[in-house]
Amino acid sequence: MMNSRLVLFFAVCLSLPVAQAAQPVKKQVARPASATAARPVPRKAAPTVKNNPAVQARRLAMLKDYLGFRIYIRKAYSMPLRYVEWYDIKNLISAFAGKAGFDLIPFWNARNSGGKSEADFALDQVDSLMLGGKFEEAFEVAQKVAQKLKSLEKTRYDSKWQIPYVYHSMGRALYGARRYDDALTVYQWIAPNYPFFRQVLFEKMWAAFKAGRVELALGAIASQRSSYFSKYLTPEAYLIQTYLYKRLCREEDLSQVIAEMKEYEALLTKGDVKDWVSNDANTLTLWHLAQTKPKETDDNRRITPSERQREQNEIKEALNQAYQRQKPKILRDLKTALAYAHLAKVTDTKDVLKPIRQLTSRDELLKQDLEIWPADSSEEWMDEMGKHVLIGDSLCNKPKENTSK
Repeated sequence: MMNSRLVLFFAVCLSLPVAQAAQPVKKQVARPASATAARPVPRKAAPTVKNNPAVQARRLAMLKDYLGFRIYIRKAYSMPLRYVEWYDIKNLISAFAGKAGFDLIPFWNARNSGGKSEADFALDQVDSLMLGGKFEEAFEVAQKVAQKLKSLEKTRYDSKWQIPYVYHSMGRALYGARRYDDALTVYQWIAPNYPFFRQVLFEKMWAAFKAGRVELALGAIASQRSSYFSKYLTPEAYLIQTYLYKRLCREEDLSQVIAEMKEYEALLTKGDVKDWVSNDANTLTLWHLAQTKPKETDDNRRITPSERQREQNEIKEALNQAYQRQKPKILRDLKTALAYAHLAKVTDTKDVLKPIRQLTSRDELLKQDLEIWPADSSEEWMDEMGKHVLIGDSLCNKPKENTSK
């Protein structure tokens, strides 16, 4: 299921038009001394603050003009750049991708064919190894990269942004190697500000399920419905919930899952794109950009109102097209999950599934350094996302109440 790293950047946003005839990045190299070296050689003046693209991009970001920043990056793609300017903008994009769109990262990297980092090349190797079924080798390569990046955190500006991607690959390699408990440990290292954190929670759910860690599987599902994301889950997550709640004899919870699936199905049928965009960090960021209202601090001299409106219209159209492509599959998968859930409702657990009669105790969970919060808590803190566990009991041992009169 997890043979390769996530396709990190959604095609939805590579509606970014490649600017015509992008100028090559000029990497400065030392030249050998010559007999004429003693004579003064005219040198091209360093760019001033006014015409330095990296400085102008930073200024827009500091103004929190993220829509303007996004548009300016697209313009800068076709500008003649020195290597240092390209690299400075690369770091700016990494720093503000959560506000201006994560799709800008591969867009800008394509500006310089030699711009891939050592970590990027290593992760390509990890992908190739996993596709070939060599999961242990893939894990070893990713682990070495993670160790190197950790050692460079204090000296390399961009290493802290690369580490979560490496951890993600490590977790996938461990899952592929069927080392589910180790995969859970690595997934726990990934912070909630990672752009594909909801995908991490989804994979963590599967790893916990495969490891037989019911409380963590259901906890990962609870984290997926954080207020930072859509309240609705993927059909696979609903399927896992159905299976586990049935094994725990929690019929009321199972009924709630069925009701929520029906509600989500109805919303999708009506064509509500808002809940769909909340399923992914990149689409959610773009949705916010598309809804951004003009501010007094916007730099309208550098980025005109008409350019801003055109960019927002293009984002909306790209999101809508991606939604229309994905909606039929989500609806089909929801119908399948609903069919299984209804079947589970009318099936006697003891005849089909082995009931789970005891969950991990609270004391054992606390020893694992997990923060325990009720899954239905209305208050959500960013640092707690991904650390939910199920607080409840199996009801398989409890006698059913006699409701007959």
